[in-house]
Amino acid sequence: MAYLCNVDIGGTHTDAVVIDQHGSVTEAKVSSTPDDFSRGFFNALEQGAAKRDLALDELLERTEVVSHGTTVGTNAIIEGEGVDAALVTTRGAEDVMFVMRGGAAVSKGQSIEDVLSFRDASKPDPIVERKRVYGVDERVDCMGDEVVDLNEERVRNVARELARNEVDAVAVNLLWSFLNDSHEVRIEEILEEELPDGTFLTRASDLIPKWGEYERTTATAINAYIGPSTSEYIDRINDGLGERGYDGTLLVMQSGGGVMSAEDAVREPVKTIDSGPAAGIIGCRYLSERLEHENIIAADMGGTSFDIGLLTDGEPITQPNNVINQYEYMIRNVDVDSIGSGGGSIAQVDADTGRLQVGPESAGADPGPACYGRGGTDPTVTDADLLLGFLDPDHFLGGRQHLDESKARDAMSAIGDELGMSPEEVASGVFEIVTAKMADSIRQRTINRGHDPRKFILYAYGGAGPLHVPAIAPQLDVDTVVVPSGDTSSVWSALGVSSSDFLYRQEVSNITTAPFDPAAVTDSFRAIEDDLTDRLRAEGFESDEIDVERYADLRYQAQVHQVSVPVPNGRLDESDMDAVVDRFERKYEDLYGEGAGYTESGFEMVTIRCDVSGRTTKPNLERESSEGEAIPKTETDVLWPSEGRRLATEVYEGTELGPGMTVDGPAIVRMNHTTVAIPPEDDCEIDQYDNYVIDIGGE
Repeated sequence: MAYLCNVDIGGTHTDAVVIDQHGSVTEAKVSSTPDDFSRGFFNALEQGAAKRDLALDELLERTEVVSHGTTVGTNAIIEGEGVDAALVTTRGAEDVMFVMRGGAAVSKGQSIEDVLSFRDASKPDPIVERKRVYGVDERVDCMGDEVVDLNEERVRNVARELARNEVDAVAVNLLWSFLNDSHEVRIEEILEEELPDGTFLTRASDLIPKWGEYERTTATAINAYIGPSTSEYIDRINDGLGERGYDGTLLVMQSGGGVMSAEDAVREPVKTIDSGPAAGIIGCRYLSERLEHENIIAADMGGTSFDIGLLTDGEPITQPNNVINQYEYMIRNVDVDSIGSGGGSIAQVDADTGRLQVGPESAGADPGPACYGRGGTDPTVTDADLLLGFLDPDHFLGGRQHLDESKARDAMSAIGDELGMSPEEVASGVFEIVTAKMADSIRQRTINRGHDPRKFILYAYGGAGPLHVPAIAPQLDVDTVVVPSGDTSSVWSALGVSSSDFLYRQEVSNITTAPFDPAAVTDSFRAIEDDLTDRLRAEGFESDEIDVERYADLRYQAQVHQVSVPVPNGRLDESDMDAVVDRFERKYEDLYGEGAGYTESGFEMVTIRCDVSGRTTKPNLERESSEGEAIPKTETDVLWPSEGRRLATEVYEGTELGPGMTVDGPAIVRMNHTTVAIPPEDDCEIDQYDNYVIDIGGE
C-alpha cells in the first residue's frame, strides 16, 4: 500500500498525517522540539506509523511523497538566531532597511497591547548589522537604463572584506534592478569568485523583481539571514528520511499557498515563513470545494496563536507584503492574521490597569500550561478549559498525557487572590477574554477588507479551535461552524499541505499607463508562463496537469493603493483590458468605499503575476454513512461561560460517531487530539466528510 506523509511544525505541537491510497487519514500529534525541530518531525511520523502498525522505516519505504510545513525560518527571525549576513546595495541607499517606513515601523505587526504601550515601543533589532551594509558605485534609472557603470573594483574589495569577516550569507539589492538586473548579476558573479564555497548568496532581481525599494530590500535580507539555517535543517530532514528508507522527493510548503521542491526552499527560504497557517487555509479551500461553500473564515487555534484567513468566492485572499518581527517584506502570501491567543496563552493581571488579560505571551511546548506538570506555574487558556470542565484530565492527547487539575487550580488561584475571584471565576474570565479577542480579530479582518462576517461560514481547526470557535460565532452573528473531518481538524494544517498543488509564482513590475496595449500585456504574461511551465515539466508534470492563472496589480495614477485582479488567459484584446479595469474599480470601491477612486486620473498597471501550478495527488475526505444514533458515553458538569453557570453536559466519544449522526448541545465530543464543544441551544450534524457542522442557535 502506498502512502502520503505530511508534517507541519507549530510552536507547541508538531502534527503529521499519513494518508493511504484509499484516502484513509491517520493523525499524529507530538510536542515540538525547539532545540532541534527535526526530532519532532520524525517523532510525529513515528507515531503515525505506529498507528498503522508499521515501523517508521516500513512506512517511509512505502511512501510516495513527503511534504513539510516548516517553522525554522520563522523562528530564526523571531528569536534573532539567523546568521551573520551582509547586504550589498547602491551607494547612498545603505540605510533603507534602518529608516524603514518611518514611525509607522514601530507598530508594524504589533499586538494591540504593544501598540497601546507606544512609549515603550522601538524599531526591531536589525536583520543585517549596519557595519555589514556595503554601498557600491552603480546606477540604473527608473526606465531601466544604466546611468552609472558598476565599479567592479569596489565590488571585489567588498567581497574580499566579507571573506575576511567570514560572513555566512550575502544579499544583493540595487535600485531599480527589477528593470535591469545586469549589475546585480555581475555582483553575484564576483561574490562567487571571491567568497568561500557554501556562502549563501541571494539577489533581489531573482527573488522578487518588483517595485518597492524598502520591502524588496527586507525580503532579500531576510532570505539571506535565514538561508543557511533553513538549508541545514532541510538537509537534516532529507538525510534522515533517506536513512529511514525514503527515496522520494521532499516537498516544502510555501506561504503563497502551494508546495515547492526542497531545493527551491533552500534557495528561497523567505517563502516558507508562516507556511503552516497558509497550509490550513489551502486545506479549507479543498474542503469548501466539496461543500460548495464560497465565503469562509478559517480559524486556527493552536497552542501558541490564533490564525485567521479568509476565502471569498472559494479562493484564499492573498497580500503582496507581509510583516514579521516588525519588518515589512515583499513576498505574496496567503493573507493570515495572527494574535497571541492559543491554548498556551498566559493569563495575568495587567500592571497598569489591574485587570485580567490573556496573551500574547505563551507557555509554549516547554514547560507548557501549569496542568502539564512540567514545572510551569503560569495559568493558561488550557488550564482554564480544564477547570471549566471542557477537558478530561485522563483523555488529553488520546490519554497519552495526564492533566493535573490541582496545578491548574493553583495557577488560577494566584490570580484569583489578587483579583478577589475564585479559580473558576478566573477560568471563566480567561475563556471569555480569549473568545472576545478572537471575535474582535475576525471582525477587524473581515470588515476592514469590506466583508460582512454574517455572510461567512466559520471553519474551526487546530488543537483548541473546535473547543473555542463555536463560542465566537454568536458574537459575529455567524450561523454555521464547521469542524473539518473530525479529529483531523486538530492536524488540519498538516492535511492542508497534502491538498496543496506544486506552485511556481512570478511577479514582474513594469509600470504602464492606460490605455493598455493588449498585445504587449499578452506577450509579457506569456514570457512568464512559458518559463514557469517549463520548470513544472522538469518536475515531472504533464501539460494536462498544469494550470495557469494571471493577475495584475492596478492603481489610480494619483493614488498609491494597488489592487490585484484576475486577468483572462490566452491572447487578450481591448475588451479584456476594459474588463480588467472594471474589475479593479469595483474591487477598489469594495475595499475603500464608494467614491474613494479617482477615475479621471487614469489607471496604471504596476505589476503582473502568474501562478502556474502542477496538480498533485489529493486525499479523499469522503466517509461512509454510519448506522444508528449518537449515544453519549457519560455526562459531566461544565461551566459554560456564555450561561454563567454549570450545566449537565453529555460527553461523546468521537470514535463512536460518524456521518449521518446528530448531537444536540450542550455536549462535548472527545477526540484523540481535540475536543469539540457544542454550546447550549446549538445542534451538530456529522456530514459525509466527517465534518462536524454546528448550527448556531439550532433550528
